[in-house]
Amino acid sequence: MGLREAILEFLACDEASARSAFRDLLGHRPDATDGSDASARRGLDPHRLPRTRSEAALPAAIADSDDLTDRGRRLIERVRLLDDAPLGVTLCGPAYRDTPILYANRMTRELTGYSLAALRGRNPRLLQGPKTSDPAVADLREAVSIWEPVTVELWNHRRDGTPFLNRVSLRPLPGDDGTITHWVAVQEAVDGSGAGR
Repeated sequence: MGLREAILEFLACDEASARSAFRDLLGHRPDATDGSDASARRGLDPHRLPRTRSEAALPAAIADSDDLTDRGRRLIERVRLLDDAPLGVTLCGPAYRDTPILYANRMTRELTGYSLAALRGRNPRLLQGPKTSDPAVADLREAVSIWEPVTVELWNHRRDGTPFLNRVSLRPLPGDDGTITHWVAVQEAVDGSGAGR
């Protein structure tokens, strides 16, 4: 299992399994032959994790948000544990509210050039631009409409308009009753030579 899949498993597991899933994620040693980019092969550095409760606390702008559920807060806390991951991780809210971005880790913000404040509340399609391909967007829309995971490569655009080829894995996150409550995306810039989908 690659780092991308390990991150998605950690974020999708139930609360009872979260601690052991995180330990597994920290112990993950990516294989150089798993097809991922070099940055993803670095894995997670446990020494860069928050050490105190105040370091791990939600930023005030998020903590004071009235529209977050307890589950949303717990999921944001999990994504914040991945702030220094070598892959971008973005947590989005429910589809019935146009799937707003609730939290994006540091790598996502560096990759896109957007601050967390600029991303929060926006739909991830803000990254689409003139070079974004319709088939890849159609694959993402279909996955969201049928509540299924998908991985695509598509051209996204940074805040300054620069295009980059982005490999995005999107996964629905069900709540305790099985209803999809959130979506998570794991992304990384990939070499543009294999154009795409």
